[in-house]
Amino acid sequence: MSTQNAPSPKVVLPHYIFGALSFMVSMILLFIVGKDLTAHYLSPGLLTLTHLLVLGWITMIIFGALYQLLPVLLEVKLHSEKLALATFILFGVGLILLTSAFWNFTFQHSPLMDAGGTLILIAVVMFVINIMRTTKKAMRKTTESLFIVSATHWLALTVVAGLLIVFNFSFNFLAVSHLQLLKIHAHIGMLGWFLLLVIGVASKLMPMFLIVHKLPEHLLKKAFVLINAGLVAIIPVLYFYPEKWLLALISLFIITGIGMFMRYNLLAFKKRLRKHLDVGMKLSALGFILLGLSIILGLLSAYNPDFLGVYALRIKVLYGLYVLVGFLSALVLGQTYKTLPFIVWLKIYHSKVGKQKTPLPQELYSELLAKIHYWTYILGMVLLTAGVLVSNAWIIQLASIALIVTALLYVVNVFKIVLHKEIKL
Repeated sequence: MSTQNAPSPKVVLPHYIFGALSFMVSMILLFIVGKDLTAHYLSPGLLTLTHLLVLGWITMIIFGALYQLLPVLLEVKLHSEKLALATFILFGVGLILLTSAFWNFTFQHSPLMDAGGTLILIAVVMFVINIMRTTKKAMRKTTESLFIVSATHWLALTVVAGLLIVFNFSFNFLAVSHLQLLKIHAHIGMLGWFLLLVIGVASKLMPMFLIVHKLPEHLLKKAFVLINAGLVAIIPVLYFYPEKWLLALISLFIITGIGMFMRYNLLAFKKRLRKHLDVGMKLSALGFILLGLSIILGLLSAYNPDFLGVYALRIKVLYGLYVLVGFLSALVLGQTYKTLPFIVWLKIYHSKVGKQKTPLPQELYSELLAKIHYWTYILGMVLLTAGVLVSNAWIIQLASIALIVTALLYVVNVFKIVLHKEIKL
């Protein structure tokens, strides 16, 4: 891959550091507020945890990764590195204000929440402008770039929807309940921003890391149309007419689109030349398994069949956890080990290739620590599932401890990579 278009590491690395620390804080918060998972998911502690996971952990690292990957994939320079740094600062400050407001939330008007939400919205608009102007310079338009550009628009809409909910607490100008508004906000964020972005990036990176060629691109094009069509339809339906049969019809579009993408990935794994999977690819593969389980939980959560009984609320909670702590977190954990070492390696050793012996990118971190947190992560997810299903706060806290260990080892590896100094072999 061409690397001369990659931005300065000073633009990218702060996003990974902020994201890693946010993941660590999030898992500590899970330990503190885990008991709320056995009661109701709309509590100040869980709102804080959710937004720290979504914005501080997952979105922040996605921002940094996109600044690095998009120019390389499209063979163009990032539109503005200064704009990227300004976005990082505004987004980070906005997130700190917003999560502080959520922690002390009383479901009343909060100027701190208004300020945090507004800063995040401004930062997202700046991010969208930067991405749009970068992609506009590309001579060749790809299916992957369509997914990425579409995802950035859904991100902006997600933040706008969130800000509307914040102001609606004060002025109550929207006709539906806050829970219904939260469903809209959550689904366009998870499906529009995260899912489309993951498909766009993974459909390029997974075949590259697995060394596989000539995959059926028509599956991605169909996935793009089906998922976006479902998203466009689900907003008015959730707002005006949230009937189960209509939601089932829309879900069919989205699930079929996800199925197309899953088939694309399955073909990549079957045809891969690189048979051995390192810990980064194992975590990524685990993420897609958790995506499949998330879809099942999402369907049960949406249609709430009578046989669920007392498990109905627990399934809803588990659905959110499987998307954020499961699918998306596993994918970010895995892809960190495929992107961050290369970014730092490129900065330090690119000019020395062919002149002296250099370490490999994967030698910039501890593989042992990565393998350990791979298993502590799996243990954490298993315990978290059990704890939520049996509504036991102690099991949830045990799960949190396993996930804290995961986050701690991950943070150690991230700093080990970021602070790497040149090794002369």
